[in-house]
Amino acid sequence: MARPPASPAQSRKKPLTLHDRAVRSGEELTDMKLHAAQEILAEVFGISLGEAEDMIKQRSRERTLWPERFSDDDIAL
Repeated sequence: MARPPASPAQSRKKPLTLHDRAVRSGEELTDMKLHAAQEILAEVFGISLGEAEDMIKQRSRERTLWPERFSDDDIAL
């Protein structure tokens, strides 16, 4: 059985139920994660959110330059 909140402050913070989380789309969750990452980068590096967004975009471009693995067909002997 659920316990009552210990203080009025706790009663205002309502955790998301399984239904609330299920309603969010995958795209919305990705956007939320991206925004959180931008805020963390901005805080850690002391930069603006726009600069943090540019950092993420640049890293994404760099990561797609090379495949993680090469297949045997890619290697010419």
